[in-house]
Amino acid sequence: MSDYKKFANLNIDELEPMAVDELEKKRLTKYVLGQKKKRAAWRKYAIIAAILLGGTIVTPLTFPSFAAQIPFMKNIVEYTDKYFIHNNYSDLATIVEQMQTSDGISIMIENAIFDGTSVTLTYAIESEKNLGELHFINGSANIDIQSATGAGGGMSLERIDANTYVGVMKITPFFEGVAPEEVLVSWHPTDIQAESGVVYKGDWSFEFKLPKLENDVKKVHVEQEVDGVQVIINSIEQNALSTIVHYTQQLDKNTMEEWPWASITIKKVRDNLGNVYEAQGNGGQGNIETATMHWSFSIDQLPPEATTLFITPEIFYSKGAGDNKVGPVMPEMAIDLK
Repeated sequence: MSDYKKFANLNIDELEPMAVDELEKKRLTKYVLGQKKKRAAWRKYAIIAAILLGGTIVTPLTFPSFAAQIPFMKNIVEYTDKYFIHNNYSDLATIVEQMQTSDGISIMIENAIFDGTSVTLTYAIESEKNLGELHFINGSANIDIQSATGAGGGMSLERIDANTYVGVMKITPFFEGVAPEEVLVSWHPTDIQAESGVVYKGDWSFEFKLPKLENDVKKVHVEQEVDGVQVIINSIEQNALSTIVHYTQQLDKNTMEEWPWASITIKKVRDNLGNVYEAQGNGGQGNIETATMHWSFSIDQLPPEATTLFITPEIFYSKGAGDNKVGPVMPEMAIDLK
C-alpha cells in the first residue's frame, strides 16, 4: 500500500498534529481563506485546504480511447477506492475518454459525473517505465470548474500492475448561489510524485462538460447544540446517484476562542428500514468572523420506501496545529423524508 493510500485511509480523529511556525500558519490561512475570508476544507481523504478556482481554460488534444488500447481499463471504477463511488456510478456517469501523453506517461479520464454538489471522475495512468509506488498526481489545485469560487474534496490512487495505476477524484465546487445546470471542468496535472521522492513532470490538460443530475430538494430544519457547538441540518437532496445532506455548524464564542478549527463529523447514518450508510464528506466553506461553517455529505441513493433518515454527529475539537481531541457524540437527529 502506498504512503498516499495510507494517508487517504487515515481517520482524522486519530491524527497526531505537528506544530508549524507562524509563517506557515499565515501561508496556510491565506491559502484556505482566499480573498473572501471563507474557510474551505477537504474532509477526511485529503489535505485540509481550499482550492481557489479560475484562470484560463486550455483545450486538450483528444486521443483515441485509451480504454481501446488497454481493454480492462474500460471499467476503471472496478479498481478504484469505493469510498468515493456510489453504487450506480457506472450507469449514470458521462463518458469522457480523453487521454494525454507527456514524456512517456499517459493519463486518461474515462468518465465523470456531477450530482449537483460534487464532481466525481475516474482516471488511469500508464507509463513506458516502472514509476514505482506513487503518492499522488500533483495538480489538484489546477482543477478549474467554471463559475466556482473554490472547492473541497479528495482523491485516491491505486497501483494495479507494474506500469498502470487507477484513481478516483471527488471535487465539491462552491458556487455563489444555485449550482449551474452544466459545469465545464478542466484539469491540468503538473507532475506525478513517487514514494521514492522522484517527481515525474509532464504537460497534461483535459477539458469536458458535465450536466447536472436532476435533484429533488427538500428544505428541513433540525438542530441541536452540545458543548458550545451547534449543528443545523438545512436540506436533503436526492437524485439518481446519491443522497446529499447539507448542514451548518456554529461555534459559540468560548468554543471559537479555544478551538477555532472545531468541526462536526458524521459518525453514523441510517434509515428507518434498518439500512446503514457510509457518509462521504464533501468539504465545506464558512466565515471565520461568524464562526459558521457550511458542510455537506453524501450517501448512496435511498430506497423509495425510506421515510426517515437518522444522523449521528460527533464533535472534533482542533486548534489547527497543536491540541486536537475527539469531542462528544451528539444525540441522533431524525430527518423526515416525506
